[in-house]
Formats: sequence, C-alpha cells, structure tokens
Amino acid sequence: MKTRILSLLTILTNLFVFSQSQFQNVGTSSPGNAERITNFSVTDANNELLEITNSTNIDGQFIPSLWAHHQADNRYVFRHFITTNSAQDNGNSPMMIYRAEIRNNLNLTAGPSGNFPWGTTATNVINRPLFAWENGNTQLMRMLANGYLGIGTTTPTSLFHTNGTVRLENIATTTSNTYVLTTDANGNVSRQLSTSFGGGLTNSCANTNFLLKKSATDLTCSQIFDNGTNVGIGTATPTSLFHINGTVRFENLTDATNPFRILGTDNAGNVFEYNPSTLIGGGTNDYDWFRPDNTFATSISDNIYTNGKVGINTSIFPNQVGDVDVSSYSLFAKGGILTEEVRVALSSDWADFVFDKEYKLEPLKNVETFIKKNKHLKYIPSAQEVKKDGIELGEMNKLLLLKVEELTLYLIELNKKVEKQDEEIKKLKSK
Repeated sequence: MKTRILSLLTILTNLFVFSQSQFQNVGTSSPGNAERITNFSVTDANNELLEITNSTNIDGQFIPSLWAHHQADNRYVFRHFITTNSAQDNGNSPMMIYRAEIRNNLNLTAGPSGNFPWGTTATNVINRPLFAWENGNTQLMRMLANGYLGIGTTTPTSLFHTNGTVRLENIATTTSNTYVLTTDANGNVSRQLSTSFGGGLTNSCANTNFLLKKSATDLTCSQIFDNGTNVGIGTATPTSLFHINGTVRFENLTDATNPFRILGTDNAGNVFEYNPSTLIGGGTNDYDWFRPDNTFATSISDNIYTNGKVGINTSIFPNQVGDVDVSSYSLFAKGGILTEEVRVALSSDWADFVFDKEYKLEPLKNVETFIKKNKHLKYIPSAQEVKKDGIELGEMNKLLLLKVEELTLYLIELNKKVEKQDEEIKKLKSK
C-alpha cells in the first residue's frame, strides 16, 4: 500500500510541480489497442480504481485520460478537492481554473529545473471549441473559443445560447425599469425601451393606440388596443384588464397533478377561477365535472354519476340492500348489464372441500326433515331472502356447487347399495 501511495505521489509530482524531471511512467505502445499508463486501487476494493490511460487507439499518438470507477454505492465517482487556509481566502483569483491554450515550439529535452517542456509562452485558441460536457455519447454543453456557451446545442451563436426552455425563478419585481427584454424570430434576446410599447404615440393607425415596434424607424399597427387601463386583442373596446375577441390557444402547458382551481367563463366570456367542489352535477348547474372532494355525486353526460363510486343510470349509492352491507361496492348499474363474460374472484374456499374424507354428509332423513320445515335446501337462501337481500354471484355459485357435489356423493353411495343388492339377488336366485 505504501509503495502505491509513493508511486502516485511521484507521478503527480512529475505532472504538476514546476521542478520538471524526466517522465517516470511510460506505457508500452500497443497499436490499435488501449494503452494503460498506470492505475491505483486499494487491496480491499479491487473494483474501485483510478487509472491513467491513452484514450486514442492511433499508433504514435497519446491523449491522456484520467479514468475513475466506483461501484460500491451511488456516491460520486471522482472528486476534485482543493484547499487553502483562511488567511488566503481573499482576492479575485479563482480557487480552480480549467485552461486551454496554444503551445508551440516544445522543448522535449527540458531538464529537472527551469521551464516545462512546453515552454513559458502561450496564445489563445482561435478556432476549436474549448470544452464540452457529455452524458455518454450525448453532448449536453459546449463552449467555443470565442466564449460562446451552448446548452442543448453544439453550435452556440451568442455568449449564452440554449436550445430548449429557460426558467428564471424568484426575480425581483420593479416598476421603474427603462428597458424590457425582447426576442427576434430566431430567439436572440435584446433590450428595448419600455416607452416603445403602449398607447399615447402619434400614428396613422385608425382606431388603434397600441403599436408594436420592430425597429427604431418601423412602427407596425396591430390589433392590440390599449385605452390606458384595459388591453384588448381583436377588440377596440376592451371591458376588462385583458379582453380577447376570438380564439385563445395554450400549447405545451405543464400538467398540474393536484390543481387547486380551474378556469371557467360566464355567458359573456369573462374568465373566472372556480373551486371544483362548487360545480355540483344535476339540475341547472350540471357542468359535467368530476368532484375531487367526494361530497356530492356529479353527472357526466347526464346519466353517469361519480362520488368516489360510479353509478350508471342512478345517482344513488346505497349502503344497505336488505340486511346486507354494500357500502364497499364501487359500481352501481340500473337497467341491467349485458356482457360476454363475468369473472368473479373469490376470497373464500371453493366447494371442493365436500370431497375431503373428513366431510360428513347430512343423512337424507335429516335433509328431508329440513326441506319439509323450511321449504329450501340447507345453506341456500330462501325466496324471501333473495327478494330482500339479492344474491352474491360468487358465493351463490359456490353453494350450488356444494349441493351438486353432495348430490353426487349421495348417488355414489346409493349406487353402491344397489350393486350390493343386485349381488345378493343373484345369489338367492342361484340356490
């Protein structure tokens, strides 16, 4: 371990200190393949490592690449860590600088002291981009030699160029700014005198006192009107702070997962915000909205109602049918249901327990006594109960199967008795 630490210190010293000596680590040339210069790890984490490699596979070229790998957890993989003391926490010199420049006339025979082999003078890069950030093979950001920075574009055309949305948050509000920000058709941002917008300008546009200014000398009439208080689009007589006569389009709006208010209009087209819970279905106030507060049933197309449950042709969600609690049911339909298939998921056991050895069949004499007394089979609801409470399809099918399986066992038992009697009759006849 100490040997590896000393090797790392030696390499870093050779790379970064100003007392230049001959290189101590030279990789073996392997044309067409990766060339590893050196790597570092610890004995108890073989898969965690730092490596210096030649990142080009072209023979006779060397592009150093510093590669770190960490897979023990999801923390950072590599960290640049720089420090100073509090006495030096002053001035305007940055703590860290990424620098690119042109170096000509290399001195590859530089000795252990004095100049670096790349000399003491440098010039600025003129043509090539300076740096880029990449996510895998996707380049997310690039800075050109002229200082133009592009995010979402590799060909920025201004000091700050984004291809996509830009968000400015918590901006201070002011009422005294002289300029406003505007963009041209290409999205280039510039400032413009705020006095170039609004009413009060002398112009020849009939019935229009709001102008769009395209340049210092070009004033273009618009169907935007300002009477000093209200602004109208498509109307010269706005009656509210913002009045539109015509269609309105909103594109690429962000979805609200938990909206607090919704927008609606009165008969005159005036826009108001509404609490969704006030839009009650039925009667003259039937707006066909869902009610998120689950306090009232709401009509959709006048025959489907919802209140956390769904009713078809009924707005009544009963809690009780006869003596049966149906408050947990979610769907209520009036008028019948037609479907090709119904599948019922049972939470209780199916009736096959009848065939277990431990199951005791009721003697037929007892069955006869029960029928004479109750006018229905045991465990099967009576006609009065069905009329009052209805039936639960899954449970009813289970009970019917139970009776079919019991009947099957009775028949098997009866068949055994008949076969036994047949044998006894044959024996008597043979005597």
